[in-house]
Amino acid sequence: MLGSFHPVIVHLPIGFLLLAILFQWIGRRASYAHLRLSVPVILVLGMISALLACLTGLAISGSADYPEELLGWHQWMGIGTTLLSLGMFWAVQRKEARMTNLFSVLLLAGVTVTGHLGGSLTHGEDFLSFGKAEAKPALGPIADIQSAHAYNDLVQPIFEARCVSCHGSGKQKGKLRLDQPDFILNGGEDGVVVKAGDAENSELIKRLLLPGDAKKHMPPIREAQLTDTEISFLHWWVRAGLGFKQLVKDLPQSAEDRAVLNALQQQSQAVGEEGEPAGATGRPGLSGTKAGAGAGVKPVFTLKNAVPSETVKAADPAIIDRLKVNGAVVLPVNASSNYLSVNFVTVGKQVPDSLLELLADIREQLIWLKLDEVELTSAGYAAIGKLDKLTRLQISRANLSDETIGALSGLKNLQWLNIAGSNVSIEGLRKLSSLSGLQQLFLYKGSLNSADWSALQQLFPKVQIDTGNYRLPLLPGDTSLVK
Repeated sequence: MLGSFHPVIVHLPIGFLLLAILFQWIGRRASYAHLRLSVPVILVLGMISALLACLTGLAISGSADYPEELLGWHQWMGIGTTLLSLGMFWAVQRKEARMTNLFSVLLLAGVTVTGHLGGSLTHGEDFLSFGKAEAKPALGPIADIQSAHAYNDLVQPIFEARCVSCHGSGKQKGKLRLDQPDFILNGGEDGVVVKAGDAENSELIKRLLLPGDAKKHMPPIREAQLTDTEISFLHWWVRAGLGFKQLVKDLPQSAEDRAVLNALQQQSQAVGEEGEPAGATGRPGLSGTKAGAGAGVKPVFTLKNAVPSETVKAADPAIIDRLKVNGAVVLPVNASSNYLSVNFVTVGKQVPDSLLELLADIREQLIWLKLDEVELTSAGYAAIGKLDKLTRLQISRANLSDETIGALSGLKNLQWLNIAGSNVSIEGLRKLSSLSGLQQLFLYKGSLNSADWSALQQLFPKVQIDTGNYRLPLLPGDTSLVK
C-alpha cells in the first residue's frame, strides 16, 4: 500500500531540490540575492520529500518486477541524493560558499541520474532514445515463408521486436518471459499464456486482440504495436500446435492459413510509408500532422459514453459459439456489463454474408465491431448497417465505396468510425452527415485530398477528422476488459 504513493511523491523532491539549486545560483547576482533567503526552507522540504520517496520506493520495489541491477542503482542514487541535499543544507547554513557550490553541482547530478534511472525502470531503458519514434519492421525480408523455421525465423523476431522489452531477461512484467521457448511454455504469474491448439483460450492471443485502449491490451499503448497480419500469424501458430522446431510447411494449414502466411511474407518484403511494415494496422501510436490535410486537428476525444450505461441481458451463447467456430473473436468490453466486441481479424478476407447476418442476433449487446482488409458484399454492409447499438466501428482498408457506405447511415449511436484506406469520396461521406453522435472519423490513406478538407469540416463540424497519412493518435479509454 505504501509503495503505491511513490509515483506521486517522487516528483516532489525533484521540484524542491532543483528550485533550491536554481535560487542558490541566480542569487549570486545582487538583484536576486533575496532568493537565497528561501533556499534553506526549500532544502528542508526537499530532504523530507526525498526521504519519503526513498521509503515508498523501497516498499514498491518488493512488489513489482524490475531489472535488479537497474533497480539497485536507482535505490542507492536516491539515498545518495537525499544525503547530498543534507550536505548542501549544512553548507548553506554554515555559509561555506565553496562547499555550497560543490554540493549544489553534485546534487544536480544526483537528481538527474536518479530521475533518469527511475524513468528507465518505468518506461524501459531506452525511453529517452529520441530516434525510436518510428516502429521498425519486426521481420526481415522472407523469400519463401513455407521454408522458414516457424519459431526461429518468424515467432521469435516478432516477440523480440514487440514483447521482449517487457518480457525478457532484463524485465519480466507479470513474471512472464517470451525470449525462449521454455519460458513461453511456463507462462507467468497468472499461469500459461499459450495453449497448443487452442488460440481462442490462450491469454497471449486474447490480449493482442483486445481493443487498443483496453487496460490489458498488449503491447502497452505507448509501444510499437503488432500488425493484424502478425497477430493472425501468431493465432495460426498457436492453433497449429506451437511449432518450436518445425518448418512452416510442416505445420497444418488451411487455405485461409496459407493466405495469412503469404500476407506475412509480402509484409516482410515491403516497407510502407514512414517506415512502417506494409499491412500495418491503424493502431494507436505516435501522432503527428501532415502538411495541408492534417492542419487544425483538435485534441483526441475521450469517448466516455462508448459503453452504454443501460443494462442489457446476456447474449445467446449459441450465437457466440457459432461466431467463434467461424473464426470471429467475441469478447466482453468490460467486466461489469454484457456488452460485446467482435473482431474478424482471424476470419479471412472474404467474410460471408451469413456470418455477418449472425450479428443481428446479438444486436442489443454488440457495441464494438472491427473488420480490416475485408471484401464484403452490399448485403454484408447492409447487415452491418442494422447494428444500431454500435458505438465503434472499424472497417479499414476494405472495399467500402460510395455505393455501400450509405448502409452505415443508420448507426445512430456511432461515436468512432475508422474507414481508413477506403475508396470513398467526399460525396459518399455526405451520406454519413446524419450521424449526430459521431466524434471521431479516421480517413487517412484514402482517396481524399487536401482540397476536400474544408468540405469535410463543413460536413462534420463537431467531429475530429483524421486525414493524415500516419498512425492513429492515442485513443484513451475508461474500461478494463476481462480475460
